[in-house]
Amino acid sequence: MLGPIMDQILLLARDTWTFLAGLLVVVALLGGLYFILQGTAGASFGGSRLTATAIIGVVGLMILVLFAFLFLPQIAEVLKQHQPKPPF
Repeated sequence: MLGPIMDQILLLARDTWTFLAGLLVVVALLGGLYFILQGTAGASFGGSRLTATAIIGVVGLMILVLFAFLFLPQIAEVLKQHQPKPPF
């Protein structure tokens, strides 16, 4: 009875996950570009603080992206395994 509806919801969820993953990649690339330009400007003007902040920012951004792509799907699998069964 609810099979076709669940199939549509599953299709929508897959499309949403793909969109969010793509959006995360775009935001990470823009953030990385910002930090690279900030570090380059800091290095060219001799500002070691700007360069250090940019390096820390890029490392933090890479950690966030790795967390999103490696850890969040595992959490989704765990939650999917503990999904309650329908009462009917």
